[in-house]
Amino acid sequence: MNRNRFTPLGLLQSMKEGRDIDEEDDTLFYKSIKRSRKRRKSHKNKPGKKRPRSSHPTSSSTSTNEKISGYMYVLDNGKIRLGTPYDSLWWINYVLLPPEKLNARQRMKFRRRYRMPYETWKDFVEVLNSAPLLRKWHKGSVDCIGQRSSPIELLSLGALKYLGRKCTFDCLEELTFISERTHERFFKKFIEFGESTLYTKYVITPTNHIELQMQLDMMKSAGFPGCCASSDATHVMLENVRFGLRQIHKGWKLNKTARSYNISVTHTRRILSSTSGHPSRWNDQSIAWFDDFLVSMRNGELLEDYQFELYEYGPDGNIVLRKYIGVWCMVDNGYHDWPTTIPPYTLCTTTIAIRWSQWLESLRKDVECTIGILKKRWSLLSKGVQAKNIVDADRVWKTCCALHNMLLEIDGLDEMWQPENMSSVDDNTEPRYFSLQRLLDPNAEDNNETVDITTVPRTMSSDTSVVSNLDFEYFREKLTMHFDILFKQSKIAWPVGVKVPRSV
Repeated sequence: MNRNRFTPLGLLQSMKEGRDIDEEDDTLFYKSIKRSRKRRKSHKNKPGKKRPRSSHPTSSSTSTNEKISGYMYVLDNGKIRLGTPYDSLWWINYVLLPPEKLNARQRMKFRRRYRMPYETWKDFVEVLNSAPLLRKWHKGSVDCIGQRSSPIELLSLGALKYLGRKCTFDCLEELTFISERTHERFFKKFIEFGESTLYTKYVITPTNHIELQMQLDMMKSAGFPGCCASSDATHVMLENVRFGLRQIHKGWKLNKTARSYNISVTHTRRILSSTSGHPSRWNDQSIAWFDDFLVSMRNGELLEDYQFELYEYGPDGNIVLRKYIGVWCMVDNGYHDWPTTIPPYTLCTTTIAIRWSQWLESLRKDVECTIGILKKRWSLLSKGVQAKNIVDADRVWKTCCALHNMLLEIDGLDEMWQPENMSSVDDNTEPRYFSLQRLLDPNAEDNNETVDITTVPRTMSSDTSVVSNLDFEYFREKLTMHFDILFKQSKIAWPVGVKVPRSV
């Protein structure tokens, strides 16, 4: 008799072959199961053959409801045991240690390591502890078997260090005694929280000119009335991109896959708007169509209630003030020729146009500096985002933009900057700033020509022009003429930033 046919696999084979299973087969089948159970039981109770105890991270020295998610050991009263997150150095130095025991040097190092002041991080943890997206890691929360969740203080520090220095999740496990998988899951929820909550709170597009009055006043003192922002695009490298998306994410600037983002910032480096990510093969003109900030400005829907005045020469040679409604933005020559996106001249034939273009290029460095600050502060943007999908890459970018604006408010750098008057054209002293030095070049004959706008008869033009309805070249010429009139009277001022102590 073939007894293999009474095993479960044998019975299945018999059913496939169409053979009937009688009562004897059924009885022998259950007997075989009983013998196998008896054999396993005798092996378990056999002396000297006991199964070794599992090394799963549970220990008698720790409470049953305390979670041990990282396989790291500590020395406790001369005995080695598996450590918990509450044994890590981060927990002892940053959570348990009272804030008053941190000196200025330690606070400076904390900001350098985690990109924000210590007190700000404490308040930030409270915000995370009340976020619905992160309720799994809230204080006092437990999992399905009653174990405490990993402390949100250590997880938030790990997310900030990953953004700031791009260390691996495995490195965070070694520092926090929390598994790298837990850090990865928290980081995905953290950037989702950053996009949905932090970005909408700190990256605010102005709806009226009162909200942007500080920027408009600074640009007016610099000779550019109506300028509301500087705009430019940047690339963020991606390391994990699906094969089907690799070609479109390779542009002519980078030989690697990347995403492109267009941002608009003020002179104080505050980000007003940012697009979602687009393939790096797209140029600035293509991305501009997806920028709601630029498109709404072009359509006359953004800050349509703001009015400004420009000096210009009338038909009789007198200086005339003309009113304009709307705003415009400084860009480079890669954008559309819209009246609301003004770039410098590419081919200049007059000293006035050269001087105006150099001044605009100097002021437009606001957005270049902001992009540099973002990529230097959050190294993940410069070294490459290791995201499994492009949605997470866009969330990382928007989270960094929100944290950038938040730190500007903390440092007080979003306040009004004091303008510094430009040196007179007749003054032989060297200007303090390189941008002012560029403004005085080249030394042409018309640099010594002065026009006193306080004594020359002025008239107010009766008509009012809407910026979004004007011709591109026409409006740029009007801006150049206004700047030249103010320059000859030394009415141009460069906004100067405020100095903040490094220990903050």
